[in-house]
Amino acid sequence: MKPPPFASILRRSQVVLTMPTLNDETVIQIQDFLHLALDTFEDHYGEQIENFYQALHEQSYDPALDLGDSPF
Repeated sequence: MKPPPFASILRRSQVVLTMPTLNDETVIQIQDFLHLALDTFEDHYGEQIENFYQALHEQSYDPALDLGDSPF
């Protein structure tokens, strides 16, 4: 049987980053870059990301727990 698309063979490990002291302008420039990088990543891989979470939701859905139409 094929493993679910969200199965991972990678082991998670803790990463500790020592953050340097930066001036305000540098912090904002780095933040802007990170936002741009994430936006670009999501634009390129967005469909794959959505498919991953949809499959995860479908895998964990239990119709026995469905209470019908939610008021929310």
